[in-house]
Amino acid sequence: MRISPKGTEFKWRIFLLMKALRAIGGLLTLILSIDSLAQDSAALVQNDHSFRRWDVFPAISYAPETKLTLGVIGIRYFNFGKSVSTTPLSNMEFLAVYTLNEQILIESRWEFFLNESRWRTRGEVYYNRYPDRNYGIGNHAAARVMEVDENNKRDTLNYWNFNSDRVKFSPVVLRQLRPHLFAGLQYDLESLYGVKPIAKEYQFLNADAQTIATMPVAGLRSGLGIQLLYDTRDYIMNPIHGSLFELNLINYGRYLGSDYSFTSFSADLRHYINTFQNHTLALHLYASEQWPANNVPMRALSRVGGYKFVRGYFKGTYQDASMAAFEVEYRLPLWKEDSGSKLWQVWKRLGIVAFLAGAQVAPEFSKLEMNEFNLAAGGGLRILFNPETRLNIRIDYAVALADESGGPGKRQTGLYFYLAESF
Repeated sequence: MRISPKGTEFKWRIFLLMKALRAIGGLLTLILSIDSLAQDSAALVQNDHSFRRWDVFPAISYAPETKLTLGVIGIRYFNFGKSVSTTPLSNMEFLAVYTLNEQILIESRWEFFLNESRWRTRGEVYYNRYPDRNYGIGNHAAARVMEVDENNKRDTLNYWNFNSDRVKFSPVVLRQLRPHLFAGLQYDLESLYGVKPIAKEYQFLNADAQTIATMPVAGLRSGLGIQLLYDTRDYIMNPIHGSLFELNLINYGRYLGSDYSFTSFSADLRHYINTFQNHTLALHLYASEQWPANNVPMRALSRVGGYKFVRGYFKGTYQDASMAAFEVEYRLPLWKEDSGSKLWQVWKRLGIVAFLAGAQVAPEFSKLEMNEFNLAAGGGLRILFNPETRLNIRIDYAVALADESGGPGKRQTGLYFYLAESF
């Protein structure tokens, strides 16, 4: 694995990281300042007492690579308009956890609506010191890596385990062009450093695994681009009906201090159908491509998996320069809107979902095939956390249907506990 790119100057990297951290600090200061102003003008906001609040609960989990994980997860609501009918509710999600392996994960994502929805800003910021995996390149996760742990136990995997430090800052600022249609600029910065193998010893056993040894992983990527967004969803956190269509084009280059020079394109289409009462059929199509492929670091590739995208696969199980994916989910709340029934009052906080997803990657978009999708399926429980915004606590279990996605003779599975829907 190529730990750091050629020609990177350490001082220049530190300078850029400090600039990014200052930008993050400035953004958080701005958020707090805006919230303070909103609190001072409470009299101008209708029904605002429900919407400037924290929804918080503990985050506790266990995994062999992290041991016990303790933390907090939540969301903060804002109303920057005179009423929710003219300016949708803004929100900021956050997650902060610490593990007994001394790993840290601090994340925040936001979506703010300003000036009667004429302006909109969204994005994410995080710092992670957390385990990751490199599966190599391709649509079959066919790498074979032998690892020896601290107890001299040997295991053959289809990925290489490593820890790293990551800083990311990715804001978007959009201007409304016409009702529901927005366009604007975006910036994307991510620095990955401190790459360290988790296993005591490891060995790449086949040709597919050898790609891991040469794949660029660490370094700084910095890019500037445009985003086009069309959004008719009725609820941002959990739509019943409406659509979202998002196009992104970002160029990464040395002129922005990036260690890598390449271009990234993605198209994200989501459609929500209100089938019966408050039931929802949610559809998701996604496609992306990066070029030239040999200049793209691992975490900037099109990557399948994770807690929000094609659940059931670890993020990066399949990764390459191009990807096509789909997700279908049926959401069935067990509660009715404004129902006085005692029976429904008992179940009013619960719901269930079922989902099917598939994705494939390839070196070029033209080489994607209809019969090469890696599928996953699952279901989950929903607990209504905030009736005003329809925010749910999401508990999902998913199974990867691709053979040997978890190594020789193994299939991956995933259990996910998080706020808000995956899409």
